[in-house]
Amino acid sequence: MKRPVYLRGMAAACAAGDDRATIADACIAALPAPAEVCFRSLGGDVVLPYFRAGGIGTATPRVAEQALDDAVRRDALALYFGSSSAGITLHERAYVAALAAGSDGDAPHGGPLFPIHAPDQSRAARELRTALGARGPYYTLNTACSSAANALLYAAFALRDGLVDAALAVGIEEENRLSQQGFFSLMLATRERSRPFDVARDGIVLGEGAAALHLSADRGGARWQLLGGASLCDASHPTNPSAERIADTIHAALDDAGVAAAEVSAVKAHGTGTRANDQAEALGLRRVFGDAMPPLTSIKPVLGHTLGACGALETVAFTACLERGRVPPTAGFADADPELGVAPLRAAAPWRGGVALLNYFGFGGNNCALLLRELA
Repeated sequence: MKRPVYLRGMAAACAAGDDRATIADACIAALPAPAEVCFRSLGGDVVLPYFRAGGIGTATPRVAEQALDDAVRRDALALYFGSSSAGITLHERAYVAALAAGSDGDAPHGGPLFPIHAPDQSRAARELRTALGARGPYYTLNTACSSAANALLYAAFALRDGLVDAALAVGIEEENRLSQQGFFSLMLATRERSRPFDVARDGIVLGEGAAALHLSADRGGARWQLLGGASLCDASHPTNPSAERIADTIHAALDDAGVAAAEVSAVKAHGTGTRANDQAEALGLRRVFGDAMPPLTSIKPVLGHTLGACGALETVAFTACLERGRVPPTAGFADADPELGVAPLRAAAPWRGGVALLNYFGFGGNNCALLLRELA
């Protein structure tokens, strides 16, 4: 018999704040506050908006500790760590330091200026595990923008099947130039603000953040139950998602959670603000819900698109909003796109409990959908 999975504790830090209450206030009030980044591309200066939090790497252990309660056994705590570029930030810093020193670092074989001898995406997870004193199994998941969502889902699967008794799912994204320049080169970054599902949407605004969720088979004082979810791969195209496969992912998540589409009371869309992603997600949602679309929103215009961390950060933020009895609006949304057939909330809507669907989709066709229920 499969065990239930409860979210015993949640914590986050991002540009919108460093606690759930502050982050929820920003989402409900739709208060985006991006900073700017500047870099050179093709011989010219590029200035883009960016949701900078600062000190996310050093803040992550604190965020993780805030999500845990005193009852958890650290010797058995499993860690599921999701990020799309946690190691990249460390590598960029090492390169800058080596360049400034005019050396190749301590490369054992000499050669060109290149201090990244052993790229290691799991280093951040190992360091966090040590800082927490956790001695259970640990895993690093890197599935682009669904990384932390998959960390949550696979932690839930392990708990449900009795493989672990307590788990911590963590998502982290730190500012780095590779991501900024990469999305700019793909012509997916807006120079203004993200406007998910709007007819004039023209790209994403990146951001950084960290979030942690404590999962347990024992309810304790938990207010949320993770009913289930699904992670499917869309192999049709590396960057352009398919509406059909998004619908397949949501249907699989509903089946796994034992929930009918009609039971869903709110949808937190992935809602990046790009032409192709929003179109595929909107059409995929219509395949699932038809004309009976639940209240729909994207909170990326307030938090920034935190890439691999968004599965954790947006889950923490969205549930905090729902606990206040509000489904937050989509900041920046003004005019509906007739091709999409859906319109997200322009103003906060009442939440009266029930089941929430949370979507997270990433490059490479890494689709993940989660179903959460607010407990009485």
